[in-house]
Parts: sequence; structure tokens; C-alpha cells
Amino acid sequence: MRLISALRGLALLLLASLGLVACAELAPSTTARTRIAEVALERGDYPRAVDEYRQVAEASRDAKKSEHAARVAFEHSQFSALAAIARGWLSRDPHNELAHRFLAVASLELDDRVGAERELEVLVHTAYVSPGDAFDALAESLADLHNAVGVAATMRHLAEAYPALPQANLAAASLLLAAGQATDARRFAERVLVLNSQSRDARSLVARARVVGGDCDGGLAAQGALAKDGAGADRLVYAWLLVSCERGAEAEPYFLGLAATSPLKAEALEGLAGIDLEAGRWDRALTRYNEVLATGRNGDRARFGIAMVADRRHDLVLAQQHYQRVTQGPRMVAAQLRSYRLLLDLGRPDEAARTLDAFVESVPERQVELTAGRAQVLSTLGRFDDAIHLLERAERSYPERTELAYALAVVLEQSGQVDRALDVLRALRHRRPLDPTAANALGFTLADHARQLPEAERLIRFALAQSPDSAAIQDSLGWVLFRRGHPREAVEWLRVAYHLERDAEIARHLGEVRWALGEHAEALRIWREALALAPEDAALGQLVTEHAQP
Repeated sequence: MRLISALRGLALLLLASLGLVACAELAPSTTARTRIAEVALERGDYPRAVDEYRQVAEASRDAKKSEHAARVAFEHSQFSALAAIARGWLSRDPHNELAHRFLAVASLELDDRVGAERELEVLVHTAYVSPGDAFDALAESLADLHNAVGVAATMRHLAEAYPALPQANLAAASLLLAAGQATDARRFAERVLVLNSQSRDARSLVARARVVGGDCDGGLAAQGALAKDGAGADRLVYAWLLVSCERGAEAEPYFLGLAATSPLKAEALEGLAGIDLEAGRWDRALTRYNEVLATGRNGDRARFGIAMVADRRHDLVLAQQHYQRVTQGPRMVAAQLRSYRLLLDLGRPDEAARTLDAFVESVPERQVELTAGRAQVLSTLGRFDDAIHLLERAERSYPERTELAYALAVVLEQSGQVDRALDVLRALRHRRPLDPTAANALGFTLADHARQLPEAERLIRFALAQSPDSAAIQDSLGWVLFRRGHPREAVEWLRVAYHLERDAEIARHLGEVRWALGEHAEALRIWREALALAPEDAALGQLVTEHAQP
């Protein structure tokens, strides 16, 4: 009997540690919960791990335990749990600056803009020497969050309360521009110029906002005035704006001058290499990228460029080798995913999986992006079940990362499961009613399948009101108008979208509408131009092949 009783007690303890027994007297101790959390963390069960750490923090009422729980939640994108941890922490210590910061971040990532603004307002008044210092710091720290549109909208609203503070207007302008909202960005930057007409930062922001908004002549004139008497950085920005306005030949002298005399030599050489790459001057581009490597700076960008040259030359083995070497910087995710795809195309699937798995382990903070991209690669190869399984498993660990939901919707749609894809997007739209990306994704998918077109147009127009300078949303509006039988109105929106962003999908849509209007030569010109910039786009290639037949 004693043995049976002892075994029964051990079984109950094990069940309790797994959360299967609710009796108060069998509730795990703080030490046991910590161990459960550690095991869950090792297994990738981040929701369970964070919940255990939250309960440890609440039971101990120790600020260090709260901070640890919050950091684990933040590092693993458990934003609802992070908000709960921060609120519990603030209930015990209402003036804790770090708790307010965590709650602000959680609110922004959950697109709770009212809650985020409330926390940021507290920080502006309590965490910095002055409101000006606060806005300078917040503009930098918030730029790295995933919800760029929500961050920009929140900062815009917060800055409205400080119309005479240059730093507030400049912070709003920079975040709005990063979110692609050029019109509002320009408005806030011009407010700074009313307060201080000599602000070079504001003048440059106005110039970039004008270019992003489609006014190349005005933006180049504004930045050109800065470049005439400014530092090398002003001339570099001017050169890159010329490139973005498809005036690369005019940019070359600026890049050449900076490459010869400036500490910005690596950046200038990269600009020259990019011009050569787009012009198909492969050998010159390769020489430039190798010169960038020789400077000892921007090596990741140079290796990515070298890989692109090999890719454009269809030397897939060499391209894959160079892409795989890009292990840091803003291009590393794109490089590793392209390396993965090329290994699959080369018939080396085991190496592809092993290499990408090893890379994910080395940069766990980029796991979500890499997983979403990996699934989309598998989907393009027709491996829909593998892609869906990968995404559903990732969503169990990261239920609030929107990239996974968008990727799942795309894969489901490509596999023919349109209803399931729409269910995913409707759920996302319900969770994030203010998010223009969620509204646009649902609206475009409905339009693309000619379903509920009035609702699709309403969703897309709502998204456009939030992000009026988004080429993607303008493209969606053009497409839904075409689907609704308004090709003339559609072509104007698509033309503007393609002017803002030379994107392959926008080119496909614009060409299709031009073709439907009988403008066959123009449609083919657009498709061929886009195919030259995106030779890997199979859909574009198919359009050219099908419609170029006599």
C-alpha cells in the first residue's frame, strides 16, 4: 500500500508539472515552474515557457523575475503574454520605466495604438531629460519593431501633441517615411522647417518623401541643393535618389567622386556596381563589388551583389556559394533563402535543409522570417503539404507573428485552398482591425478570385486611406477595379503604382489591363521590362511567351 501510495503521489506531481492537475495543494513551486519553463523553452514551446515565467514573477513579486519573464516574452514574440507580464509588474510597481517600455512595445506589436500611445506618453515625461531627447531616442528604438505602420501611426498621433517640438515632428516624419507614408512624412518634416528652416535632416527628409511619393523632380531639386554645399553623405543620398528615379547615368559622377575622395568609398562603389548590374554590365559590376570587399566594409552587401551577378549569368552553383556566405546584414535572410532555393534546384535537397537549419540555429531571432520564406519556396515547388505543416508548426510557437499568417494564406491559396486562405486572412483582419496590410491582403485575395468584389473594394480603400502612398495597395485597388469592369480607372491606379515601385506583380497586373484595353505592344513592353529586372519570375515569363506569339 505504501508503494502504491508513493507511486500515486509521484504520478500526481508529474501531472501537476504538466498543468493537468488544478488542485491548489499540488500547484508547482516557483522552482518547479522555472524548470518547466526552461524545458519548454528548449523545446520551442514559447507560449508555455513564457506563461510559466509569468506565474513565477507573479508569485515571487520580485522585479528581477518580472524583467526576466518580460525579456523572454519579447525575445520570442509572445506579445499578449508580454503585455500581461508588464501590466502585472506595473500593478506592483506603477512607476517602473522598464515595465512601461515593455508594455509600449507589446501594445505596438499587437496594434493597440491607444495603449501604446498612453505608455509612450508616460515615457516622454518620465524617462528622459527632456521631451526632445525622448522623441530622438524613441524614433531610433521603435524603428526595429515589426509593425512599422502601427508604429508610424502611433508616433504621428503622439507628435501632434507637440507641434512646436522639432524632435517630435522629425521622429514622426522618419517613422512615417519608413512605413511608406510619404505624404504624412513630408508634412511633419515641413513643420520642422517652419521651426528651423536650416534643419538639414528635415530638408533631406522632405526630399526623400517627395521621391517616395512619386515627385522625382521636386525631391531631386531639394536634395540637390543640399548636395551642392553638403557633406559626402548628402551627395550619396542625392546619387541614390537619382538611381531610384531611374537616372543612373546622372548618378555615376557623384558615386565616382565619392569613391575617389570620400570615406564613403564602399557605399559609392556599391552604387556604381548596382548601376552596372541593372544595365547588364556583369564584368564591371563584379569588379566594383570586389573593390567594395577590398575596402573591408559592407562585405555582406558586396557578397550579395557578387551572388546576384552569378545568378543573372545563370551560374547557379557559384551564385549559391556566394549567397550562402552572406550571414549578416539586412540582406542575409534573402540571401539564405535564395541559397536554399538554388540547392533545391540543383538537386541537393538534403544539403539545402541541413544548411538552412544550421543558419536558423545561428540566428534564432530571424527564425520567423526564414520559416515564412522557406515555406513559400516549398510552395513554389508544389510541396504544399510540407509548406503548410512547416507554417502551422511555427505558428504554435509564434501565434502572434503576422508573417506566418500571411505566408500560410499565400501557400493555401497557391495550393487551391482559397476558402481556407480567406479564413486565415479574415481572422487576421479581425485581430488587427486598424492594420492596412491585413485589410489589403484580404481585399486583394477576394479580388484576385473575383469574390465579393464590393467588399474587396471597401477593404482596399480602407487600407489606402491608412497608407495612401503604398504601391502595393494602389496595385490592389487597380486590380479590384479591373475585376469590377472599370479598366480605364484601373489602369491609372496601376500606372501610378508601377511608377512608384517596379514590382513584378504590379507589372503583371498593369500589362494585363493594358492588353484587355487593346494596347498589346505596351503590355508586352511592360512585361519584358519587368522580366529583365526579375528574370526568375515564372509568371512574367509565361505572360511574355503566351502573348508574344504571332
